[in-house]
Amino acid sequence: MPHTVLLPCAGPLTSATRPHWLLTTPQGELAIGRAIRSIPESDIGRVVIGLSDEADKRFGAGEAIRRCFEDISWPSPDIIIIEQATRGPAHTIEVMIERAGVEGAIAIKDADSLFTIQSPLPGTSFTVVCDLRENLEIPRVGEKSFVRLNEQNFVNDIVEKEVSSNLVSVGLYGFADANLFKTHYIAAERALHSSAIFISHVMSSAIDAGEVVIPVTATNYVEVDSNVSWHAFRERHMTLVLDIDGVVFENHSRFFPPFWEEEDKPIEANVNHLLKLQQNGAQLIFMTARPDKYRQKTLNALRKLGIDVHALITGCNHGRRYLINDFAASNPYPSATSINLTRNSPDLPKMIG
Repeated sequence: MPHTVLLPCAGPLTSATRPHWLLTTPQGELAIGRAIRSIPESDIGRVVIGLSDEADKRFGAGEAIRRCFEDISWPSPDIIIIEQATRGPAHTIEVMIERAGVEGAIAIKDADSLFTIQSPLPGTSFTVVCDLRENLEIPRVGEKSFVRLNEQNFVNDIVEKEVSSNLVSVGLYGFADANLFKTHYIAAERALHSSAIFISHVMSSAIDAGEVVIPVTATNYVEVDSNVSWHAFRERHMTLVLDIDGVVFENHSRFFPPFWEEEDKPIEANVNHLLKLQQNGAQLIFMTARPDKYRQKTLNALRKLGIDVHALITGCNHGRRYLINDFAASNPYPSATSINLTRNSPDLPKMIG
């Protein structure tokens, strides 16, 4: 069932650099675009993004987001520029619903959390969770929202910043109807005697009123809402530029045995480590002095090991190689590293964590 996906990005800016949802991921898209991809494409009917006027003026956020969507098959987002500071995330959503004329089922998505959902979203109200027992590396656990289930495995309550279950909310809430959200936003404000209302407070109000809320399980949960988590995410998606002979395979040569045309023998410790890095998101590029006539043989040998070859550059000079890269606040110094291995040594796991 298609939902209107709402992303509130109108919070106060806390530094001079771009907010994390506006940074470029290792895959080359904005983090907010990757965040929307967490939702199955068939469940996206419309996208509405609420931007603060400050973010739009300081960083050109609206134009950047439009460009992010140029190569995406979903409809172009409706961008709502919010001039006045809102009272919190839930108030931002209320403003977005009113100004964009949103009706029907909605899905409210954090712009800086990434995950994978295997099944379509339900047409009823829902919240997306991950299990702490299967995601032991979740940072700052005490700052999360925790989801409790009843005996029928429906959501019974959502508790802010109190470790009360093994299920953590990962930042995607669904309401069967936009009017349901508006009704319980008002109810939550009255009940809590506060204007700083979170989406979880609105969902809890709906649950208390008898709304059935289904838990939806997510995997591969990553958040990029702080410098620490952002740089950890980047590090897992490193690009490795690797020589082949003496690093991946035992050294072969044109002139001395073993020759390039002979069977390649993998250096197992190095290969196994590369496979682990690849599984965590690393991109592997290979360069070699082998001439291009050995390209297919080399590709076949690498792929047989389970290595995903992003690129293979043949015919490189047999000499010193330099890796040169720029650095910035979003990709800090050092943005490039060089490693020298003794030929045929299995020491790569010691050099790259």
